[in-house]
Amino acid sequence: MQVRPVAKPVKANLSNIAVVLVNPIYSENIGSTARACANFGVSELILVNPESLEEEKMKAMATKSGIPILEKMKIFKDLQTALKPFNYVIGTTARLGKHRLVYHTPKELAPYICELSINNKIAILFGNERFGLSNENLSYCDDVITIPTTENASLNISQAVVIILYEIFQSASIPRIPKPQLATREELDVMYAIIEKTLESIDYIPHDNKTLWSTNIKRFLSRLELTSREVKIIQGFCRKLLWALGKKLTLSFPKEQPPQNDKSEETYQKEKA
Repeated sequence: MQVRPVAKPVKANLSNIAVVLVNPIYSENIGSTARACANFGVSELILVNPESLEEEKMKAMATKSGIPILEKMKIFKDLQTALKPFNYVIGTTARLGKHRLVYHTPKELAPYICELSINNKIAILFGNERFGLSNENLSYCDDVITIPTTENASLNISQAVVIILYEIFQSASIPRIPKPQLATREELDVMYAIIEKTLESIDYIPHDNKTLWSTNIKRFLSRLELTSREVKIIQGFCRKLLWALGKKLTLSFPKEQPPQNDKSEETYQKEKA
């Protein structure tokens, strides 16, 4: 079973955020946008005056996760009507100019979007593939953001949606990527002993201060946070090397002592008397 890193968006209400595609040209981009919405927890997709709505092409690009977004997306003939329920509107543009008033990148504005989304409906507008959002479209916007790129870059609409929704999702989320279970002290001690024997067999350990040298090796390997599986790989490598060198591996450890029972001060004094 595939395990994916999961994050919980606790600092935003993503159900209050909608992606609005203004006059999209290609059905494939609508499908890809639905997939992006699904990946980052945005459930509302709105189309304004789309040129093409080929169901099979949209579903193919949306994949299984994005199809529910397509099934409930809303379609409007004009932008003004589409934006009526929203409290805050954000436009996107790749073109900068004195009339466009672009002051923010997605990363800069994402925390504010998250905070605002708790009690407000927010629309994020994306223009079509040829011309983007017109100045008239941008006149409906309370803020406008741009994605910094290289000078000759050209982002597809769905790519722009992914970048912006990713920044919002990251700002809203607490990632949960569990650390693996590390090897036990017993497993590590066996590994260190095998490493030491292997290095002794090739005369690699300095004879003047063996303890200090071994401690440095242990400190180095402990920073790697080795798992049981990784420890076994290292042990297997060393055993194979010793076998190839014709060396016999014998390990000796002190006998394990049973844990002593905890005794109270009162019991200790009685036994002493």
